[in-house]
This record gives sequence, C-alpha cells and structure tokens, in this order.
Amino acid sequence: MKKAKRRALALLLIIGMLLQFSGAALAAGETYVIPIRGDIDNSNWLFIERAYKEAQNNKAAVIIFEIDTYGGYIDTAIKITDLIMASPIPTYCYVDSKAISAGSLIALAGETLLISPGGTIGAAEPRLLGQTADYKVLSMWKSKLSSVAEARGRDGQIAEAFADVDIFIEGLTEPGSLLTMTALQAVEYGMADGVCNSRAELIEEYGLPTAVVEMEKSFQEKSSGWLSDPWISGILLAIGIAGIVIELLTAGSFGLFGAAGLVSFALYFMGHFWAGNIGVGAILLFMVGLVLIVLEIFVIPGFGITGILGILAVLASLVLASPNFTQAMLTLGGSLAAAIIIILITLRNKKTRKLWGKLILSHKLETSEGYVSHDESLVMYQGKRGKALTTLRPAGTIDIEGRRVDVVTMGEFIEAGSAVEVILVEGMRVVVREL
Repeated sequence: MKKAKRRALALLLIIGMLLQFSGAALAAGETYVIPIRGDIDNSNWLFIERAYKEAQNNKAAVIIFEIDTYGGYIDTAIKITDLIMASPIPTYCYVDSKAISAGSLIALAGETLLISPGGTIGAAEPRLLGQTADYKVLSMWKSKLSSVAEARGRDGQIAEAFADVDIFIEGLTEPGSLLTMTALQAVEYGMADGVCNSRAELIEEYGLPTAVVEMEKSFQEKSSGWLSDPWISGILLAIGIAGIVIELLTAGSFGLFGAAGLVSFALYFMGHFWAGNIGVGAILLFMVGLVLIVLEIFVIPGFGITGILGILAVLASLVLASPNFTQAMLTLGGSLAAAIIIILITLRNKKTRKLWGKLILSHKLETSEGYVSHDESLVMYQGKRGKALTTLRPAGTIDIEGRRVDVVTMGEFIEAGSAVEVILVEGMRVVVREL
C-alpha cells in the first residue's frame, strides 16, 4: 500500500511538473493575431496562408483569428477552414463583429470560439446571381458546416440551419428563415465558448501569452485585394476598353485615351496576378489578342479571322482573370456597358470632340494651301500618278504635280509616302491605288 501511495504521489508530482512546464512554455511563447476581414477571396487566402506559415516558423504559442466579414467565396472559405482545423498550434477564433455566410464556417473551425457583445454568426446560405445555389452545392456546404461544427464539439444541425431555410429548430429559427445567432444565443446553445469584449480580455481570461504579434497585409496584398475587387475590376475594364477603342477610332498619334486604357488594363491584370487568380499565360493571351486587333485595324484590310481571333483572345484572358465564369460574365457585361457610355459621353463632350474630328474631313480646303477648289473639274487627274501625303485609311490626301487632292482607295490602307495612281474620278470622288 505504501509503495502504491508513493507511486501515485510521484505520478501526481510528475504531472504537476509537466503542467507547470507546459504552462511556462506557453507563457514564454507569443500570441499571433491573424485578421480575417473583408471579402473571403483568394487575395485574403494568400495573406492568411503567409501569416500562418510565419507564425508556425516562429513557433507561435497560440494563434487568434480575428474575424469580421460578410463572407465571400465558398472554396476560399473551405481552404482557410482546413488550414485552421489542421493546425498543430492552438487556435482561437474571435468574432470581432460578424462572421456571416462563408465567415461562419471559418469561425466554427477554431478550437475555441469567442464572440464580442453584439456580434453575430450565421446566415450562410450559398447564393449565385442573387438566387440560392443548386441542391448539390447546398448539400455539400451543409455537410461541411456540420462536420466542422461536430469536430469541435458543437451542434451540427444548428450549423446546417445557418445555410438551409428548411431546417427548423424550436426556439431559434422561424419557418423559411435562415439562422443567424447573437453572441448570447451562440453561447447558450454551445456554438461559442464565451463572450469577450476585446482581444485583450480574451488573452487575459484564457491566460494566453501577453507578447502579441499582429500580422498585417503587405502593400502588395492590400493592393491585390483592392484591385481584384469586382467593382474596381469592372471600373478598370470599362476605362481600359473605352480608352483603347477611342484611341483606335481616332486613328491619331498615341495620346491620353490610349495611355489611360493601357494603364487600366495593366492595373486590372496586376491586381488579379497578385491575388493569385491568374498566371502569366492569361496576361500573354491578352497581349496577343490586343496585337491581333491592332493588326486587323491598321495593317490587314477588311475584318476577318485576325480580328476575330484577337477579340476571342482578349475575352478569354478577361474570363481567366476572374474567380469564376459567372463573375467574369457579370464584370465583363457591366464593363462593356460602361465603356459604351464613356465613349458616347466623350463623343458629345465639346472638350474632347476635337479628338473625334480626326474621323472626318472637317477642315476647309483653302486654295492658298494648294487644294483644288470643288468648283474645278477633277477629271484632269484621271490616270495621273502622285504620292500619298497621309496614310490612306482609306481616305486621305495625296500630292499630284504640287497640288493636294483628297482621295479614297478601294478599301485598302496605303502608307504615307507611297506612290499611287488615280484609277477613277467620279463626281467629287477621286479613287487611287498603290503602285
């Protein structure tokens, strides 16, 4: 009996020493805070992944994920959730204000879930174009919510009620409505472990290390999130399309509209590249498409396969830069509509109308400048040769025996300086071909 007592006492002593040692080790480490704010998208995922790896490499004692989001993409939320679930480092999820939609899944993934007073969690119905997603997506999403909740010792059915209006839980939900829980409700029904007024209170209450490392987004991560936002992306696309179209239509030297268009496209692709939505291939595809369109307009007469391939390449690159095809169509459709409005406003604006004047021959043909008067017969130029003073696209000006004559071609483009021959004079219309 004495030996047994001694062994039990020794065991208790060892356990006490181990607990004291583990507590000291925890206190000696650092508390890493990783904020999850804004849209749950790929740019946020890249930041969270980087921040987590840094915490892991620096042997963080504990990680607090501070959540304040209305949600975002399901696939991204699942990646973040899986990272938290697989973490060997103790994890705390602190809902600073709200964990709505995809954010609710992430919140449930923490080993310990705490909510601020007035905070909410739930309303996680998957939606597409304003409508509830199909039953396959809904079934998968409900299963994920349930499995994560149950893995953390929480009620899987309540988690499913976040996403499905047909799940009724007496005292919590109303028929036909999604479940969104307050902080007190979440604690009462075991979906959260407590209510904390602040991160500092959380750290004190749970005895976490007071040395705090708060992870922050880099300039590139902030820029990628901003530039890849659907609204900002749409605006950049609209400016890019309008700028390039106006520049091509005015057929003048490269100017403000072309520069604005190229800068907008550059920012669009840079944001999505930094966010990890696209690779170099999509950017190259866009550049090839743009070159093909320019060749079709300025080099190859008419409109054929080159122009069609160019347009398809540009559209394909824009689709590849979006998180999914649906988002791509919405952004592209809205951008095209906005671009048309920009072009029309530019056409009607007096300050910019002079740029469009390049499309027509609006200047006066003064005799003092060497032009032939409209009253004179142009038949005398039939069969004569001259030199193109401007690029004929297909209209332009040529020099015949020291006189400037406005002419057109049969549709082909002729470079300035080329030798031409008058092949037809019809009324006031002088038609030439390149020699």
